[in-house]
Amino acid sequence: KQFRDDLMKIAKTTLSSKLLTHEKDHFAKLAVDAVLRLQGSADLEHIQILKKPGGSLRDSYLEDGFLLDKTIGIGQPHRIENAKILVANTSMDTDKIKIYGSRVRVDSMNKIAEIEQAEKDKMRTKCEKIMNHGCNVFINRQLIYNFPES
Repeated sequence: KQFRDDLMKIAKTTLSSKLLTHEKDHFAKLAVDAVLRLQGSADLEHIQILKKPGGSLRDSYLEDGFLLDKTIGIGQPHRIENAKILVANTSMDTDKIKIYGSRVRVDSMNKIAEIEQAEKDKMRTKCEKIMNHGCNVFINRQLIYNFPES
């Protein structure tokens, strides 16, 4: 209790000269709560701050968990209970052969169709591998294109 009170005094003193002076009690509590969650670790990299335009300073809060600043896909649920999440950084499009600077010469339209089908099959296999992990939430760092339309 005394340790927390001392941290609050330090935080309030630090915030007195900042732009947050009018909300120093609120932000001091946020800062102290965040530091105490580190449970003795000095690694402040574990505290992340997401800045969102709009709202007031008082709207700021400390989330108990992990926040991802991502856009939800069209027609996708905005809340999932008991989520099984897979986070990836993989290409999810089929429109290009991924060997830069290469050229493909074909002698018929059928060959082009075969190449396009091979790319779609490759994407289908990738989607099946993702689904086989049993996740019900897939978050990708790269854009995700609508597979049925590809």
